[in-house]
Amino acid sequence: MEKIKYKLKGHETFCIREGWLAKGIHAVNQDPSVFKKNYGADALGVGSNMAKAIRYWLKTFGLTEEKTKKGVALSEFGKLILQRDPYFEQLLTLWLLHINLCFHQELCTSWYLFFKKFHLDEFVREDVENQLEKELSEYINQQEFSKRSLHDDITVLLQMYAKEGITVTDPEEKKICPFTRLGMIRKQQESYKRTEADLGEFGKYIVWYVLCHHLREGDGINIEDFYTGELGVKSILGIGRGAYQESLDGLERLGIIDINRTAGLDMIYLKRGKKKAEVLKEIYKNV
Repeated sequence: MEKIKYKLKGHETFCIREGWLAKGIHAVNQDPSVFKKNYGADALGVGSNMAKAIRYWLKTFGLTEEKTKKGVALSEFGKLILQRDPYFEQLLTLWLLHINLCFHQELCTSWYLFFKKFHLDEFVREDVENQLEKELSEYINQQEFSKRSLHDDITVLLQMYAKEGITVTDPEEKKICPFTRLGMIRKQQESYKRTEADLGEFGKYIVWYVLCHHLREGDGINIEDFYTGELGVKSILGIGRGAYQESLDGLERLGIIDINRTAGLDMIYLKRGKKKAEVLKEIYKNV
């Protein structure tokens, strides 16, 4: 039986905080060996466990690449962000990072399974725990795993997307994860509710980037499957059908996709897939 690669608790129990990613890409850009001395804690001005978490998040979001002898280097995406949004101020950047996270099953397995398999609109933490235990066991072919580590992953995941009663005037607001700005999950006392996200004026480009994770240029996918299927845009982005159709219409007008509705096919064909790095450059050029 094939042994599936997976990772739990790579974040050292630290949810990504405001300013961490900017601090990380600037440090790596200046010194690829930044994480070699005391895990990068001194250079980043944080504790060693926080420095380990920053390194993990940079890699998981696709901002850096590990170089065996040279240390850590910015990826093509990381270089683009350093040029176009070096302080991670744009919602577009957060959406693109979120998409990378959802598809990074080897490094961020709990996030991958949550957005692929967990579809309840309203839920409590126990619902997530129960289903992800089952999904993870099946995904890794019944290998043993630490339930405590999965528990910590779920804690960080929920903190990452849902605010937990901290107001914007609270002195602890720097600890709020910037991904709460995506508006995907709202906390209601002890329960959680998925909310319909607003992708703004660049919605079609975000949908295009998700499509590029599913298809190569020339390939096709059913319209309904791309919306409600595993890692479809309803689950990953939380958008409604109206916004989804509007995004598809916009991509078709730009010549990025073809939509074939003849004979009940209802298929999307990717005309301009390119490499993801090239797609990202075109997205930032157009917004």
